[in-house]
Amino acid sequence: LLGSGTLDASGQASLTTSALGTGVHAITAVYGGDSDFTGSTAPVISQAVDQAATTTTVIATPDPSVFGQAVTIGATVAPVAPGAGVPTGTVDFFDGATLLGSGTLDAAGQAFFTTTVLSTGAHSITAVYSGDVDFTGSTSPLTNQVVNQAATATTVVAAPNPSLFGQSVTITATVAALPPGAGTPTGPGDFFDGATLLGSGTLDASGQ
Repeated sequence: LLGSGTLDASGQASLTTSALGTGVHAITAVYGGDSDFTGSTAPVISQAVDQAATTTTVIATPDPSVFGQAVTIGATVAPVAPGAGVPTGTVDFFDGATLLGSGTLDAAGQAFFTTTVLSTGAHSITAVYSGDVDFTGSTSPLTNQVVNQAATATTVVAAPNPSLFGQSVTITATVAALPPGAGTPTGPGDFFDGATLLGSGTLDASGQ
């Protein structure tokens, strides 16, 4: 039973519904009769319900970000009129042709994915909705996500300190990313006595 309607002065009754799922439905109307007329049943008609089209939009925050910072990519999937309802299923997030990850649509038709692996530079982010039984899939326009270099702080210690003339002194530098940046810096570092270059070293896996 989809619902009921009351006959008007022209002998017509109507019912409006948006509850029909995709597929073909066998619709009939059953008149119950009154004191003057017997009841009757209408011949069956076929009502086809196709998938509704969707649009997908994507946004990444914060933008711009810095290397190592967590970036949350959100997608919103909405039906295209006259379709209605809330799409379900999953959304895949891409950086160009590279799959970053996936998210599941919530009750508001939104999905989110958070990543810290974006390299420095510009990234072309898109969201691809795969569709469900009632809604077709769709791909968002791309959004540009810019990832800048993260700032660093460098500290230095010398040991032993004090030392004696001719004694070996080890000078150690530690380079760390400043929040919201994260990760371990790499590359060479130079050591100076005032303006005089003493020598160089290469950062290890711990940033020293």
